[in-house]
Amino acid sequence: MSNGRFSMRDTSLVAHLVGRLDAMNAEDVEQEVKSALKGHGCQSLILDLQDLSYVSSAGLRVFLRLAKQTRQLSIENACSAVYEVLEMTGFSEMFKVRKALRHVSIEGCDEIGRGAKAAVYRLDPETIVKVVFDTSNETLADIERERVLARTAFVAGIPTAISYDVVRVGDRYGAVYELLNANTLADLVASGTWSAERAGTAMADIMAQMHETHVNVDSMPSARDIQLDELSLLDGHIDDALYRHMHALVAGLADDDLLIHGDYHAGNIMVQDDEPLLIDMDTLAHGNPVLELGPVYNAYVGFGEIDHGISEKYLGFSYDTSSKLWETLAEHYAEKRGLKLDDVLRKAELMGRMRQVRRIVSHNEQDNDHGKLVMERCLGRLFALVEEIGTLSL
Repeated sequence: MSNGRFSMRDTSLVAHLVGRLDAMNAEDVEQEVKSALKGHGCQSLILDLQDLSYVSSAGLRVFLRLAKQTRQLSIENACSAVYEVLEMTGFSEMFKVRKALRHVSIEGCDEIGRGAKAAVYRLDPETIVKVVFDTSNETLADIERERVLARTAFVAGIPTAISYDVVRVGDRYGAVYELLNANTLADLVASGTWSAERAGTAMADIMAQMHETHVNVDSMPSARDIQLDELSLLDGHIDDALYRHMHALVAGLADDDLLIHGDYHAGNIMVQDDEPLLIDMDTLAHGNPVLELGPVYNAYVGFGEIDHGISEKYLGFSYDTSSKLWETLAEHYAEKRGLKLDDVLRKAELMGRMRQVRRIVSHNEQDNDHGKLVMERCLGRLFALVEEIGTLSL
């Protein structure tokens, strides 16, 4: 094909267009694409415009006619000039249109944070990039979804860092944030710049604000349903009566419309000019606040309880510091929301212990020395806690 090439992506034909698409070649390009669709037996078409520098009104009419002959048409990798035309003429409202991503390098950049799914690098004094480890085709959609969720939180008044660009970093995708000289809250605690008490208070303030924010439940998943799915992994692996009791407690939670971050820890909070800003918004959900407190308890108390070195390894500071952070957070959070501190502590621990056991089982670690100690400790506490707690709701 003189004007491009074809390839397959799953069951969709990808037409890679090159150069210019105008009145001089529009008819030829259209016929070649139609022939390729017929030859490959495809009903879905992706127009890859990475190497297309110009499209005229004749080219736009080609896109419209191709759309009528396919079940689904999408456009990707449109350069700035072509994307502007598509947006101005309304094509971005008619079809899924994705702008070409610029490429950035993280070579020589400082890593300022790392989680299970991504790492954060400082590109320059003003910007950072969160690079997702996964390289699958779904990753870009996940990043875009996170940007939508972050805007939802921002509009609701949550202090949130908003990504202003999506980029390619080698074979991976990343989201760029403008955060002038910002550091993670975890790094500030590790360096001694912020005390555990100051960090815990700041985290409690943001958490309390989130948990009093009402959201559209159709815009994000249910945290309760996620927890029930995870809990089902324990069926048959622990005492049946304990499992049924825990399942009933979680199932009994109202599916509240309150905002839940879903991965709330100091590594997901950037501090700029002493202002904490949330990042990593892909886990946003709605539900009862107790579903947030369990994982936070684990991060600062549960995971390092048996082996204190785990706190140093994953948090960057001592177990004593992380415990103090949790104590301050829980106390300040309870005060902010008008809750009983003992109620917050016991229910957070129950949810945290439950998740710890689920993690041990899902990773098949119940037979190693550390796993055995964690299981013994957690199950002992769970048996006691489920007898004390009638409802998990906060």
